[in-house]
Amino acid sequence: MSVPNHRGQPSGDGDRSVEQEARAWVVRLTSGTATQDDARALADWRANPEHDAAFRAAAGLWKTAGHALAASGEASAARAGTRGLTRRRMIGRVAVGGVASASIAAAGATFALRWPALNAAHRTGTGEIRTLALASGIRVELDAETALDADPDPERPAIALHAGAVVVTVPAGHAALTLSVGEARLATQTGQATEFAVRCRPSDGLSGWVGGTDADLTCLSGLVTVVPAPGRAAMRLTAGHAMAIGSDARGVHPVDIASVAAWRRGLLVFRDTPLSQVVEDLNRYRPGRIILGSPSAASRRVTGIFHLARPEEALGSIRTALALSEVRLGDRIVVLR
Repeated sequence: MSVPNHRGQPSGDGDRSVEQEARAWVVRLTSGTATQDDARALADWRANPEHDAAFRAAAGLWKTAGHALAASGEASAARAGTRGLTRRRMIGRVAVGGVASASIAAAGATFALRWPALNAAHRTGTGEIRTLALASGIRVELDAETALDADPDPERPAIALHAGAVVVTVPAGHAALTLSVGEARLATQTGQATEFAVRCRPSDGLSGWVGGTDADLTCLSGLVTVVPAPGRAAMRLTAGHAMAIGSDARGVHPVDIASVAAWRRGLLVFRDTPLSQVVEDLNRYRPGRIILGSPSAASRRVTGIFHLARPEEALGSIRTALALSEVRLGDRIVVLR
């Protein structure tokens, strides 16, 4: 057996145990640099039932490690306070512990979703926006860090969105198109020109660990029908209306379509948006990672318009406006508190 080396290729070390190989695969897939070749190699490796069981166990340990580090970071911060550490030293310790736990937790939370995303036929990287042309004039605009599969059959076109955000434009006279995201299924009307936007992300908490997906669905023009989950009643979205599915589920409500998918115009538009969501968006365009170091910071609200091409400028403006402190670890990791 073999494990991936730093380039994602098998190392050829036949002495490693299956458990070591499984852990190496987990580390590789959560590194943020895994490729489709890695995904195919992992699929071949997991075809062996023993390997598959070891891989699942290693993934579970990865998740547990995230929780353990988080608890360790909190305990360290408490002990530091009783010893009378200076504010600077305390911030440094909490930041390091928070980055370690948050990084592992973030990797684990998206772990279940990485497999379909890695294996997707169409993907974009950090800061990359691309347009995909499907059969008979259907256009799909992919936001940064988006992954999807598409069936180009002109009679029954279909899209499966695994990660990120898209805007889909269906021309008049076309067959109905379906899009699946998580448990939800969206469909356009046969023959009617339609444009809609979908954004998805891993669910919060335990659901996200096992592949749960939240999504925001917006009709920009025309009409779409949404079935939120199997067995649920269908709902209709007309132009200027949206709904959310998953842990943040909301019924049909009006939205400002000018701010929805503003990334197509090179902008990020926030109106009283939780900082947690703002950071999630910035992380798709900025190399590295922005991490929120406290729950209270995550709930702060942001209003503003920022340029995608200047994420560092956006980060500085938001930090100043909300009077947040910042700790940088290296060139790319930023902790906001």
